[in-house]
Amino acid sequence: MTDKHDADRIRRLRESVMVPPTARRDFLKLFGGAAALAMAGPMFPHAARAQDIALPEFDTIPDAWKGTGEVVVVTWGGIGTEMQRKAWFEPFEKLCGIKVIEAIGPDPAKLKAMVDTGTVGWDVCQIGRGTMIELLRQGDYLEPIDYSLVEPSVTEDPRASHGLDIVPYSQMIAYRTDVFPEGPKGFKDFWNTEKFRGGRSMPIATKGNVPELVGALIADGVDPASVYPIDIDRAIAKFYEIRPSVVKWWETGAQHMQLLLDNEAPLVTAWNGRIDAAQKEGKPVELVWDGGMLVKNAWLIPKGAPNLSNAQKFAAFSSSAIAQARYSILLPYGFTNADSAKYIPADVLAKLPTAPENLALQVPYQYQWWADNRPEVIEKFNKMMLS
Repeated sequence: MTDKHDADRIRRLRESVMVPPTARRDFLKLFGGAAALAMAGPMFPHAARAQDIALPEFDTIPDAWKGTGEVVVVTWGGIGTEMQRKAWFEPFEKLCGIKVIEAIGPDPAKLKAMVDTGTVGWDVCQIGRGTMIELLRQGDYLEPIDYSLVEPSVTEDPRASHGLDIVPYSQMIAYRTDVFPEGPKGFKDFWNTEKFRGGRSMPIATKGNVPELVGALIADGVDPASVYPIDIDRAIAKFYEIRPSVVKWWETGAQHMQLLLDNEAPLVTAWNGRIDAAQKEGKPVELVWDGGMLVKNAWLIPKGAPNLSNAQKFAAFSSSAIAQARYSILLPYGFTNADSAKYIPADVLAKLPTAPENLALQVPYQYQWWADNRPEVIEKFNKMMLS
């Protein structure tokens, strides 16, 4: 009877967090931004089987990570969650003694409603620091992260008071090598439609996407290190130069990849994981790290999480050097633990957004700036599109 009761409870829990497509679009626009959108579907349909890949193993873990009971972890599903299961969930259960209950669809609106009504059923949610900022503005909706459990090699940058960065990825230039054998070197070349002829595709400003304001300013001569705070008017003015060459302002990763693979737009801005998957299929595509935008998902813990202690332990475990390395080996996402690099094969490391050489070329996404300025960006970008 107990087993059947537990199975029914887990089934109801999982079903309760499935987000309908229309609702998902709405909350992405309001909360999640590109970080949530990038995780929302099976980004890597042709990823290697997890069982075929050698992963680093834990020699030992701190006693402070061990416990009993369960933890409810809400992620985006698809191949991302499949690989999280192999990288994090299974070893956490085995080593820490805490069962992971998987749920799909970390809707910030539902999280907020759960806290408001005192009916919190989640323990850890994979969303992003932008969502953290929005929720904290609205009230006491999140638990602070217990950094006494987190390895010191998770340095200051991935740490926020109520969110722990966990999955970095990049939005950057991608191009067809059969069209441009030498290829563009950065956003100045991307904007150079005489030297690099052909259609372009870049993200639209709405539906949770991050428009290429950073790229526009780099193309206009701004040093990447000085891009923030973004001069919105200057960036928007630069878009007028390239607008006639943009065949489509994309909304999803599938769109920019289709345009690139069909050669309708041999130059696009894309997510690094999509390009890696296409390369593994033998497609003639390449990416450019220079000027890329580094974005991160984060773990958030709802206020009143029923398994708070286990949630803190899971956040610490999954951010550990070994755990982060395991996930990066399985999928071409980066890591937020500085010690992870030594556990990752050199050929894999070279393709990650957080490899030291690649990281040095990118511009980190500044969540606070975007949280403060997104409405103005959307208004001015849309005015440019309609003029």
